[in-house]
Amino acid sequence: MKESANYLWMALLALQLTVQGCGGGGGSSDNPTDTGDPVNNDNPVDNTSNTYTGSESQAVVSEASAQDLAITAASGVKRAVDENDIVFPSQTAAKALNSTSGLVPMLIVDDSNELCPHGGTATIEEIEADPGFINDFEFNECSYGEGLFLYTYTGNIHVTYANDTDSSAFTAVYTGSMTTVGNGTQVFNKTFSCEAHFRNCNFFSDYSGYDGRLYRVTDISVTEEGNSTYTASGRIYDPAHGYIDVTTEIPFTLDCPDDRPGAGRLSFTGANQSSGSIEFISCTEYVVTTGSGTSNTYSW
Repeated sequence: MKESANYLWMALLALQLTVQGCGGGGGSSDNPTDTGDPVNNDNPVDNTSNTYTGSESQAVVSEASAQDLAITAASGVKRAVDENDIVFPSQTAAKALNSTSGLVPMLIVDDSNELCPHGGTATIEEIEADPGFINDFEFNECSYGEGLFLYTYTGNIHVTYANDTDSSAFTAVYTGSMTTVGNGTQVFNKTFSCEAHFRNCNFFSDYSGYDGRLYRVTDISVTEEGNSTYTASGRIYDPAHGYIDVTTEIPFTLDCPDDRPGAGRLSFTGANQSSGSIEFISCTEYVVTTGSGTSNTYSW
């Protein structure tokens, strides 16, 4: 019998902190120049996934790319806000497993009553993968939480360990869909990984943006200022142009009927000290400005 409960609990606890909007030490696979933003560092990370297949180089902000990258910035901070304060079943999964004496390899455990108190199913399987092992969680319409914080999750949590020590490097992957009160249903594809002893941790999340293109966001932090007003900063990948680092110049609102920003300003930087900004002047219009001073107004 492998005593893996404590290892899994620590991994899922670390992942839970990331899911709830904590900024982390991350980077990109091309090890870009240090931006000076404490939210981002330059630890290389393998950004391979089954979804995002776009550029992983650093974007150049130009008049030709500025509008695309402005939408990238807006889509990224909206996704970050959507994922902020989200609670996955991993929180209760970690608690449940931490109280056990370990899982028998290859045993599938039904833990629906513990993890899905309002209905649905949850199973946990441990798989040996010498020299490491895998914990695999499957959820089907798993309902948990209370009141305004009621969640229903269908999907998988897949945690792979490099070895069977409590300081093992690991990778945890979330794939599935979640329904929340007041926020509809969202599809998730998130990955969180750490080297041994929880060092050089990285996460990324793939999602569909305002324009329907597939983006990736990494190492992002969000602060709610109240009244649907937020600040955010992080690294966001545009599928055609590559990544930009985004910060908030003026707190932005997300109170428009279509969930688009209605006020605020974001700035973004790319390769060769190129930069731009997007200012939301109403629920239907925004202004994109490049570092060279060119400005254009667009409608959503």
